[in-house]
Amino acid sequence: MVSFAELSLTSFLADRLQQAGFAAPTPIQKAAIPLALEGRDLLAQAKTGSGKTLAFLIPLIERAVKEGWKAAGLSRLPRALVLAPTRELALQIEMELRKYAPQTVTSLAVYGGIPIERHYRALRQPPLIVIGTPGRLLDVAGTRHLDLRGIEYVVIDEADQMLDRGFLRDIQRILKLLPEQRQTMLFSATFSPEILTLAESMLKNPARTAVDPGVNTPTTITHAYYVVPSESSRVQLIHTLIQQAVTGEQSMVFCDQKYKVKRLAARLGGEPASVGAITGNHSQAQRERTLTAFRSGRLRSLVATDVAARGLDVPAVSQVIHYELPGNPTSYVHRTGRTGRAERAGATLLILSPQEEREYLAMVRRLRIQTNRLTLPTLATLPPPVNEPESNGPSRHDNRGREARPRRMGERPNATPQDSRGRQGGRGWRSDRPAAPRRGQ
Repeated sequence: MVSFAELSLTSFLADRLQQAGFAAPTPIQKAAIPLALEGRDLLAQAKTGSGKTLAFLIPLIERAVKEGWKAAGLSRLPRALVLAPTRELALQIEMELRKYAPQTVTSLAVYGGIPIERHYRALRQPPLIVIGTPGRLLDVAGTRHLDLRGIEYVVIDEADQMLDRGFLRDIQRILKLLPEQRQTMLFSATFSPEILTLAESMLKNPARTAVDPGVNTPTTITHAYYVVPSESSRVQLIHTLIQQAVTGEQSMVFCDQKYKVKRLAARLGGEPASVGAITGNHSQAQRERTLTAFRSGRLRSLVATDVAARGLDVPAVSQVIHYELPGNPTSYVHRTGRTGRAERAGATLLILSPQEEREYLAMVRRLRIQTNRLTLPTLATLPPPVNEPESNGPSRHDNRGREARPRRMGERPNATPQDSRGRQGGRGWRSDRPAAPRRGQ
């Protein structure tokens, strides 16, 4: 398949793709879409930023249009289910679905962090497609507000992160609520033994495709780092890099801990200086408001924890800046994947202390990434700091989808998952790194 035209898609979907400027599919789309259109179960491996969301949405929309799926009163059951590990990713998937699907193909994103009564009200008129996090899906299904007996098409996205977050049992419980006759697809950045075991339990004679084996980053992204002598110069360098970005391009800055995000965003001038912030302590409404402002370009930069490391697709992000050495290589890869989207060029930059440089170089060797040490530029003067408004505190998550750190190197996959009460365990790959906070990033 060289172009989408070869798929003979329905005119509605073909027109939407053309209007969006898509002519040639990405490698994962080229491999997965024909198999999915045949109705095959699928086990697909694809890195972040590879276009995998459309790889499962295009066959879903095509099927819905061809078969004439329509919402028909209270008795009609949902026909498709997409599982995502985080609410940000669930919202991103629904946003993409609405962009390419006709209005008759109704959808609803179901996730924790907001009152469950909102989902009860929305489900009075069942949507055709439900996208959600495992815990909240189980909650609405357990109270009989959501009936999954009509599901024909199932996608588990970011399966490796699902297992890292301890969602295996929730996924197994959800699968028991679904009909045996269904098409199921599982997408993952890695094919670990745990992923293959999960696939064996839920897929029937699946086609298997591995477009980008292993944990990797897009080749359109350049990697480089700076070594700074002090904390003040670290902050000043980040401000300089943000200011040097070309007009219209945006930056994302990642920190390991929530208090650092709050402190850094305030030191960079906050929203008066077009700098937003997102952590697990911000309410869902605050997070959505900030993300909307960032996507629209009203904010030039966003400071965040790993809550924004997946599920955020903003094409104008030209650089990802790591405030410090990330806690593990997987976190580095997924943060980096916020730039270089859809084969665009991007850069990932690390701000390191002299002690962190050696550890970083060892990490990129394991990832087989080429990196360069850059000379410090002339540092720009910092803007006046602002007082970051207090967040509403950690939102009450009942979706078991709290922000959780990724599995660290050398840690058994299900040894100490963060369960629904927020327990965590395991040691980081950096012995001098404090333990991850209990309530998420």
